[in-house]
Amino acid sequence: MTVIKRIPVTAWVIIVLVVALAIFVLTRLDTGTLGRQAAEAAAVAAPGAVKVDKGPAELPNDANMKTVAQTPQLELKMDAASGHFAVVDKRNGNVWRSYPSPDQWANETQEGQWRVHLRSPVMFRYIDLSGKLSQPKESNLLEERGEIKDIATIDGGFRLTFDMPSKEITIPIEVKVDGDSVVTKIIDSGVKEGKLSLIWVRLYPFFGAERSEGQDGYLFVPDGSGALIPYDPNSTNVNRIYQEPIYGQDLSFKVNSEPNSRNQVVMPVYGAKSQDRAYLAIVEDGAEQVEIVGSPSGVFSGYNWITGQQNYRSTYRQVTNEAKNRSFTTYNKDERFGGDRAVRYVLLDKPKANYVGMAERYREYLIKTHDLKTITPKSNKMPMLVNIIGAVQEDGLITDRYLKTTSTSDAMKMVQRLYGLGLDNMVVNYLGWQEDGYNALGAPLRVDKRLGGVEGMKQFTQYARTLDIPVYLNTNYAFNNTDAGKFNRNRHGLRDLGGTVMGRLVSMGFLGSLLDREITYIKDLGATGITAEGIGADVFSDFNTNYPASREENRKLQQSYLKKFRDGGLDVRGANTPFANHTNFFAVPYVSAIDGLSDDYSFDSFSDTAIPFAQISLHGLVSYTSFAANNRDEYQKQFLRDLEYGSAPSFMFLYENAEQFKYANTDLHPYSPDYRDWEAEAVKEYQKVNEALGDVQDKFIINHRELAPEVKETTYAGGKRIIVNYGTQTYRNGSITVQPLDYLIVKGGTTP
Repeated sequence: MTVIKRIPVTAWVIIVLVVALAIFVLTRLDTGTLGRQAAEAAAVAAPGAVKVDKGPAELPNDANMKTVAQTPQLELKMDAASGHFAVVDKRNGNVWRSYPSPDQWANETQEGQWRVHLRSPVMFRYIDLSGKLSQPKESNLLEERGEIKDIATIDGGFRLTFDMPSKEITIPIEVKVDGDSVVTKIIDSGVKEGKLSLIWVRLYPFFGAERSEGQDGYLFVPDGSGALIPYDPNSTNVNRIYQEPIYGQDLSFKVNSEPNSRNQVVMPVYGAKSQDRAYLAIVEDGAEQVEIVGSPSGVFSGYNWITGQQNYRSTYRQVTNEAKNRSFTTYNKDERFGGDRAVRYVLLDKPKANYVGMAERYREYLIKTHDLKTITPKSNKMPMLVNIIGAVQEDGLITDRYLKTTSTSDAMKMVQRLYGLGLDNMVVNYLGWQEDGYNALGAPLRVDKRLGGVEGMKQFTQYARTLDIPVYLNTNYAFNNTDAGKFNRNRHGLRDLGGTVMGRLVSMGFLGSLLDREITYIKDLGATGITAEGIGADVFSDFNTNYPASREENRKLQQSYLKKFRDGGLDVRGANTPFANHTNFFAVPYVSAIDGLSDDYSFDSFSDTAIPFAQISLHGLVSYTSFAANNRDEYQKQFLRDLEYGSAPSFMFLYENAEQFKYANTDLHPYSPDYRDWEAEAVKEYQKVNEALGDVQDKFIINHRELAPEVKETTYAGGKRIIVNYGTQTYRNGSITVQPLDYLIVKGGTTP
């Protein structure tokens, strides 16, 4: 007879709990693609919140990292206790961590809150808006003794939630691997706030952070064409930090009028290199609300780090008495900037672990994401951009006066003359063609009768077409100072969060119905397309109740308008001006060229090295120029820069009143703009640029490097190289000799 022993009640309770746990794991976790160890690790971590203690300066232990996802290139590991992760690059054995390099941690001398920041997977700034005198404060998961909840494996990675009960703030995130990239995301629908309001979040801000000792490395920031912040172990400048918003500042939240001397960030990218490893970060979702923050060693810690700061609120000016200019600065308590925030970290293989590799990989991303195609050159000669100024407003004693500089018939004579001299591949950009000249903005625009009117413009475009010369009409629809289209600034103007009308800036939603008629009008004039200032450049939040739009919605509207022109049969060129508009890279899929593409950095203390990151990314896909040659400060050096960066030549001309033009009320101030003073130089430069770059217009830039101080080399697919010498000494290397302030063309297949 078998004796059945009675099982104690406590044992039954344990059994029930184990079964419940098993059911929870099976229903909560997707373990179909995981190894047994990863599934077991996730199962152990998931049942309850994992307390994260604020302990001594210790980083996650590699032994606690469990594999949760893989691609042919990468292996993603997670530490359930800390919320951190590591990525193993199978191509080269590199290990990338979401926290500072542990090999150098013993050398870190920073104490206090910043030492805790360095160890935390998430930092945040918050404010208590229930009181009038509250000031923003910074904290992190460890400082708040936060919890890691809801750990789950998902296809390609893991999901978890950072919960800070002490601040009533919850931040859910995902981390996935995708090909050669790891993608982090803040899931907006799960972000929660209590009585405190989030200002910003930095998710895994110290990904790939390295100290400077013994390192050949730099931070890459998208300043101008691109700039590098070299790793410097002796750096003691505690103020040298880079912090700039992607796509420029949102004027709807600007609370001061101080000018910003730095270039606008037009590319949603940043990166870092140390020794033979490098990554490129591409901000994918929520770029409009991201500031790029780059900190060299010696500022907040001994580590060099760079991150995308995810903004959820910004200060704004609340007017209390407009007549007396009284206001106060505050944050919006009731609403925060929404939308998921995703950053793609592309891990570069060793041969490409530098800024050239970063730019090449960004080019691949642009091609794949936007289905970009290699350009088809019209000929083996570079297109020379000829900017023709029709009319401007001249400063007067009482009021501005209309100053005619190039009528349509004058433009015809100018083009005929230049074509006869050998400029047989021109592109004309006609500025100031509209009523009252270049300074008069709005939509719709109409040809000024004093320049020849509609018929004069048609005759000019028809003549240009016989020479196979495209004509673009320069426009700015984002600003309206003429009341064109029945524009009323109170009804149709951009408003900030405080309700103040922002000058003559136009609500993007107001333009939609006007542009259809504008497209028809410009096509009837015979123009090839438009050069767009304003659209594709500045991105602002709009609190006009007739046309409300977030920054993201504003950006999408601008893209839809650029597409509307293209779909309507008009080509679009992007336009950068020296002091105002900057074409952002979200416009790249819709433009055939970008005029005035920045080719330098901002010359402030954070960097001393400019790189052609933007040009490497675009060459062969989108044509581009630098600023007009007759507006150069150092003519020969900037000509060499055009050759180094692969830029098409550009000039700015007018036909008459060149002497009076210097009094024009405009930022267009080329030196000696009379085309007759420059025609010989223009032909000479055209010939030189054609020899150097004419046969590589559709070729990618595959390398760029410094051969010696002030000597740079650019290499194109096929092997052609351009070497420029900015220095005062002759450069010699084997059979290569480059004189001071000169250049050398090395045909494909040869070596120095």
